[in-house]
Amino acid sequence: MHDWQYFFNHDRSNLNQSTYRIFEPEWKAEILHWFSRKDVDNQQKEDFIQALIDFDDNCGDFYRYRAYFLAAEALSQFPECSLGDAIASQVLKWSYAYFRQDKSDWQILPKPLVKAARKTLELTDRKRVIAAFVHLVHTTESLTVFRLAAEKLGEFDPGNKSAIAALTLLTPVVENKQTFCQTSQNLWKIPVGDETAIAAFIHDIKRIPDQDISWCGIAVLGEIAYGNQTAIAVLVQLMETTLNKGNCCEAIKTLGKIAAGNQTAIAALVKFLEINQGDRICFDASQAL
Repeated sequence: MHDWQYFFNHDRSNLNQSTYRIFEPEWKAEILHWFSRKDVDNQQKEDFIQALIDFDDNCGDFYRYRAYFLAAEALSQFPECSLGDAIASQVLKWSYAYFRQDKSDWQILPKPLVKAARKTLELTDRKRVIAAFVHLVHTTESLTVFRLAAEKLGEFDPGNKSAIAALTLLTPVVENKQTFCQTSQNLWKIPVGDETAIAAFIHDIKRIPDQDISWCGIAVLGEIAYGNQTAIAVLVQLMETTLNKGNCCEAIKTLGKIAAGNQTAIAALVKFLEINQGDRICFDASQAL
């Protein structure tokens, strides 16, 4: 069986003679397998994809969306499809209604559609989805879209350079503690030793050493800045000078994680213990040593 119309033969003039196996769950695995077959001509696959994304159900688009999502899933088996980029981009738009280039393009989408589109993003060609997110990060003029797209890109492709660059650009302009910590946690997933991310957090810690939101950035350095001399020096200075006791505690704990054997950190912690005898914070300092 090579003809795709076996699965989907749409005849408006005689619906009783039409076949719609594309909407029957028990046929889904067989259809996806058909797209992976080497003995099926690629043009047949292209024609099937085209028929799926062009399907007009005259039924409030309920079946149109289902057909489109099946086409998107088929990309995982047929990644060379010429329509792949457009399909991934469209599913991305449906999955996050606020991913829009300008307000004239904003629209309210049904929640079931958004939910189904988000699930489809996990099932379609991953490379296409990543490319769509990268394009969005580089083209959007909305700070909100920029942040959300960068965070999702980081989830889909941990260590993606575009995601890291976008999130590190965001940290200096985020002043809300909850949002800053959320952004920090996304950067937390990046590879250990990434100089761009480390430099961004060092910049923010030096800029706002006494504000509560610095706590999240200090914690992230504990995960990505092992042995980094600049980070160690900044944390030592923070421990010695900050007026925020929470940030001081976090700096001490982070030094315990990233500064093993570092003589500057050891000397600073010993001095800190001598000066702050009797304070509960000394427990953290002794643990770090």
